[in-house]
Amino acid sequence: MIPNLDWQDRAACVGLDSRVFYANGKHAREQVNAARKVCAACPVRIQCAAWAIQTGEKWGVWGGMSQKELRQKRVRDRAPRTSASGKPKRKAPEPAKCGTRSGYQKHLREKTAPCQPCRQANTDADNRLRRTGTTKAAA
Repeated sequence: MIPNLDWQDRAACVGLDSRVFYANGKHAREQVNAARKVCAACPVRIQCAAWAIQTGEKWGVWGGMSQKELRQKRVRDRAPRTSASGKPKRKAPEPAKCGTRSGYQKHLREKTAPCQPCRQANTDADNRLRRTGTTKAAA
């Protein structure tokens, strides 16, 4: 399938020397800023940036975004959704239930006397560890 690239015909950069958008050398920052000025007035800058991100363009200014900004946008778009604090959302752990090894450990953390089902689950897990090298029950 051939992508629709009609937006390129309406771009503000049509007819300009493409070297304007590919900065290099000691004046690279000024070149990037000059390219951004062209992009600022462009009616299709959003489509241009989206194209660069989608196709993985690694060089040049696209849609007013530098190489670094395009890279960062790609990474953000791939990253898992985050909470308001900016940290990735994690599934809340299930609370420890009595009759399990984690229930036994919860008793110890809370400095309460372990109940009989928790003591038994801990003993069973210890025995499994000695026999098989893991505390996990066979599925």
